[in-house]
Amino acid sequence: MFHLYSRNPTARIYLTVTSAGIKPAPVMAIFSSKGPNILSPDIIKPDITAPGVNILAAWSPLATKNTLGNNIDFNILSGTSMSCPHAAAVAALIKSAHPYWSPAAIKSAIMTTATLIDNTQSFIRNDDTTIATPFDFGSGHINPAAAIDPGLIYDFDTNNLIDLLCSYGANDEQLKNLTDTPVYCKKTPTQSYNFNYPSIGVANMVGNLSVYRTVTYIGEGPIVYYSTLEAIAGVKAWVYPDVLRFSKSGEKMTYRIDFVPYKSNNGSYEFGSLTWKNDDHMVRSPIAVNVVSI
Repeated sequence: MFHLYSRNPTARIYLTVTSAGIKPAPVMAIFSSKGPNILSPDIIKPDITAPGVNILAAWSPLATKNTLGNNIDFNILSGTSMSCPHAAAVAALIKSAHPYWSPAAIKSAIMTTATLIDNTQSFIRNDDTTIATPFDFGSGHINPAAAIDPGLIYDFDTNNLIDLLCSYGANDEQLKNLTDTPVYCKKTPTQSYNFNYPSIGVANMVGNLSVYRTVTYIGEGPIVYYSTLEAIAGVKAWVYPDVLRFSKSGEKMTYRIDFVPYKSNNGSYEFGSLTWKNDDHMVRSPIAVNVVSI
């Protein structure tokens, strides 16, 4: 506390106070990176949200450009640059528990187990009190404990990534710049909305459309997962099969979601979700669709 404009100015430093139990929390900051995805519109971005406001953390004393030349060991920052270390730490935790999982499997575990609920048991909101959407927080707020044991994962490999690039018009020369070896697109490329991502996006829905995904069971012993589709405004949707029965770990099953639009949304996205669940797991994928015409 400062007393200005005094012949004898004084200052008082108060003891540090820890504020716990602030409600509601988490809340999406106004400066958080928002969707939709401009470069790959059928992939919902962001993927996930994590703590990123006023984070006190270790700081390299050599990184002085943004600290006015002061050598400091700790700093307080906000933004994506602080959410990323939290997500990276969770990824490292999952990798230590599952050393043979691919990066895609780890991403899937983090995304499909995220939470949508704040500490008031309400849906997470933005700074302006509006309810957050997948374009605000992706799949939700990161949940490290649940991500260790997601139940099902959406995996993909380099070939799937090549298919994705081809679906957006990449040519052979552009692909070679990435792979250093000749790579060629299929005559009929896989549609970008069928990329085996943990979220489901369709940026240009023109009439009826089907989306495919493949999940891998990573538990032990036989198990059954039941589907729940959250309604999407202006679109009817069905999932086939609506029940997945797995007999052993590592087994893969493919499902299809049929979308039948009945109302154009004039360029604004509508949101829903698909959740596979049983008594032990909930594997949730957000859905974002833009109905161009019916």
